[in-house]
Amino acid sequence: MAVDALELRPRNAVALFDAAVRLCATTTGVWAITLPTGALLVATAFSLVEATTRHESLVFPVAAWTFAWILRAVSQGAACHYVDQQVVSTTAPSIRASLLAAIKRAPALIVASTVMAVINLALWVFTLGIGFLFVGAHAAGYATTMRGQGSVLGIYGTCSKLLGPTRHIAPWVRVCGASQLILALNVHLMTQMVLSLGRGLFGFDVTFVERFTSLDNPTWLATVAAVTFALFEPVRAATSTLMLIDGRVRQEGLDLIAQVEQLPRRKKPRGVALAIALALCFALPARAESSLVERAAKLTDECAMRVDLAPLERQGIPDDEQSSLTRLISRVERRVFEDDDCDAAEADLREGLRLYAELQAQPAPLDAQDTAKKILSRREFQTSNDPEKAAEEEPPPDEPGWLAKLFKALWEWLNKQRDDDRPTPPEVEVSASPAMAGANAVMIGAIVLVAAVLLFILIRSFKRKQPGQTELDETGGLTQQPLDHDTMSALSKPPETWAGLADELAAKGEYREAIRHLYLALLSRLHRDGVIDYDPTLSNWEYLFAFKGASSLKAGFKDLTRRFDFAWYGNLGVDSLAYAMFRKVAEPLLVPAEGSTTRA
Repeated sequence: MAVDALELRPRNAVALFDAAVRLCATTTGVWAITLPTGALLVATAFSLVEATTRHESLVFPVAAWTFAWILRAVSQGAACHYVDQQVVSTTAPSIRASLLAAIKRAPALIVASTVMAVINLALWVFTLGIGFLFVGAHAAGYATTMRGQGSVLGIYGTCSKLLGPTRHIAPWVRVCGASQLILALNVHLMTQMVLSLGRGLFGFDVTFVERFTSLDNPTWLATVAAVTFALFEPVRAATSTLMLIDGRVRQEGLDLIAQVEQLPRRKKPRGVALAIALALCFALPARAESSLVERAAKLTDECAMRVDLAPLERQGIPDDEQSSLTRLISRVERRVFEDDDCDAAEADLREGLRLYAELQAQPAPLDAQDTAKKILSRREFQTSNDPEKAAEEEPPPDEPGWLAKLFKALWEWLNKQRDDDRPTPPEVEVSASPAMAGANAVMIGAIVLVAAVLLFILIRSFKRKQPGQTELDETGGLTQQPLDHDTMSALSKPPETWAGLADELAAKGEYREAIRHLYLALLSRLHRDGVIDYDPTLSNWEYLFAFKGASSLKAGFKDLTRRFDFAWYGNLGVDSLAYAMFRKVAEPLLVPAEGSTTRA
């Protein structure tokens, strides 16, 4: 075993989750396998959301996200294989071997990941998340798939069978996964600390970054959630594998086997060491053995005893019996030569040899490891790897449920309606468990539904017209679509109109609205001068990053953008002096550039 026997024992939900976290903290292989695919899945998900928001084509984003999902399923399987090898295998785990093992089972892993996603979606939709407290065996789906047992479509039933009693604590292990919230909070606090150090120690201007990383920014919250998801990928793989190992511990007694492997065993010398040990340890006892036999023979001749000494000559005298037999012969000699009592001497010699023969007839005691293995070799502790033998040892299956009976009856009726000359297909096996009856049919239907929704999104994306796209009119000419129909779009009014409205609002005392209208006038003028490309979906700082004008104008535009963010988004108090300063800085930028072409 690769771990201590004390580590292989039945655990509760908190202990299992804690073991998974500690395993990931001390193992780099799981991170190397899962982090790249987790980050790729998050990146493609953001790309898909951005394309949907901007009403762009969804063909490439959906294809990229699907590819990332497939890679993530394979990496989760490889990580489960790596953890399993590290915990219960005697050989060191290898990232390359785990990836190759996962690639061989890639189709099963992809289907299993889809089925598990459908189960989780159904739990959220139909139980509002409460079902996660009662249904959680499929959390070990990737580790179960890597073992290659059971049907992939019936992954929940296979996981429940392999987990055994552990399936009852599996939902609570998933509840422990809510600790991702703590990780997300740590990511946010770490970011704030880095920004504070950058501004305090190095004098960086992090105003915009601090604004972006505030908790009232939905984009930042989505970013933190995505980073947390990617960082938690190794823990998911380790939890899945450890739950399956815990099920084996409870059902197959892996903790007992690990303890047996650690019991001491008698070591026997080999080779030259054996020859030297025999020469040193048994040279003197061999002479003592021959002298004892000769002394016993001399006594039998002296008193004409009818005692058979053949067992001593044939079997030899072990080392641990040398002292006892020496004392026996010495006592018999005193009876013969000192007491001159041959009858008592014969009786003592006969009784001593009888006890010696009975002791030699007893079997040699087994060591602790052999005794434990003998106990574990009983039938109740055995698990057969032979499918036919395992099928014979399994108890008879339960009665199938009503839905399984209905499908079976329908299949038999369809077979009867076929022509007699056509071969009859083999009978379809259905699940024998009442709780899982019809589960495969439900999963297939759910997968078909998800595929239909994705196909609908792709077809709709082809038919959707893009904003700003030109089309042919009735005369065959090109008609340009309006860029934006929003009344607050910078291109809905000329720069002079926006500036006039700003002065009117300032005269009424509405300085924040006045600054906003003046900033829209600035965007309208810069777009018409070709300095920026106005797009309602872009942020103010994205305009600054893509600024194509002179550096002197860019500095003023940066100052105005910072003032506008503090006044409008920061909800700071703005007075007439602040508006006058904003108007003064904006004046040079509102002047039309010489030689510029006015754009719509």
